[in-house]
Amino acid sequence: MKLENNNFTIYEVEEIKKDFSKLLEQDKVVLDLENITKIDMSAMQLLIALKKSCEESKKEFEIKNLKQEVLSSFEITGIAYVLGV
Repeated sequence: MKLENNNFTIYEVEEIKKDFSKLLEQDKVVLDLENITKIDMSAMQLLIALKKSCEESKKEFEIKNLKQEVLSSFEITGIAYVLGV
């Protein structure tokens, strides 16, 4: 799933959350964050919840095409380790 909006914040989480349930129906969950330049903690929490759901369902989880500013946010918060990026 490619996120098209530049922002992945609390304002987008509810809309994107609806699509995540569809993602969990697949064998492998791949999120393409190429367009994301701004992410906040609510979005990061959603990603962690999605990864945990994948692990519980024995599904692969991958985040790809992270921009440096998003990766930096993941590293600063320690979420990079949790998400495996």
